[in-house]
Amino acid sequence: MKKFRILRRLILILIVFGLLFSGYYTYALLPKDYHFSNYEYVNKNLNSKLNGFKIAFLSDIHLSNEKSLDRFSKIIKKLNDYPFDMVIFGGDLYDEGVFESKEISNLLKDIDCKYGKFAILGEKDETDALEVTQILNNGGFEVLKNEVRTIYYNDTSFSLLAYNDEINPDQLKASDKSIKIGIAHQPDTFIQASNAVDLQISGHSCGGSIYIPYFGPLLPIDGAKTYNHGQYEKKGATLLVSNGISGPSSFPYKVFAKNEINFITLNSSSTR
Repeated sequence: MKKFRILRRLILILIVFGLLFSGYYTYALLPKDYHFSNYEYVNKNLNSKLNGFKIAFLSDIHLSNEKSLDRFSKIIKKLNDYPFDMVIFGGDLYDEGVFESKEISNLLKDIDCKYGKFAILGEKDETDALEVTQILNNGGFEVLKNEVRTIYYNDTSFSLLAYNDEINPDQLKASDKSIKIGIAHQPDTFIQASNAVDLQISGHSCGGSIYIPYFGPLLPIDGAKTYNHGQYEKKGATLLVSNGISGPSSFPYKVFAKNEINFITLNSSSTR
């Protein structure tokens, strides 16, 4: 009986310690923390010449002050330690307004890749859309909206479709029969876009912020009510939702939705 009471107290102590550590990590450490996530996209219709093509996807940077800018500078330096062929920015560069535009352009310019730097705007960027677009352009990014780009690689190609949060079906259908990769800030655009793309990459949801496994986000946001965390399949199309680099400054805390930079590697299951 005495051993049982001791064991029960030990379990209680471990539970309390675990809760305290989880709270400390979520509040003090997680907003600054991040990791690199790897995802392999396999499609039997992908030309084998595209095998190994790697996309770096950055989303929801939410720059708000000098500390966040310093953190972003370190992230870019770390990013450049990895090999990748293309970089895509998925929206929400700033959180509350534009600042240090020249410095941020110079940071973005430091991202080095061979097959293009592309971007779309998020809803937080739209307030200062022209200025944010200029910052991205000065950093070497082409900002797309309801546009299709053909990306040529290794004697073959694929289509890059940008449709932000408004989908123009006619423009999406304008691309050829190559693999179609869609970029949209809000993941719920996949409800419509799944008919037009093979793979969609999105952000916006911050991974659900407070995400409960098998249940979903505690407080789902507009534009990410249906799709908000991880990978989804629909009608043969795939959606990858990034947790983003940071949550908004008003609530940067996350549970089961760590900050991330995504690497998407294309591969074919055939050898055509």
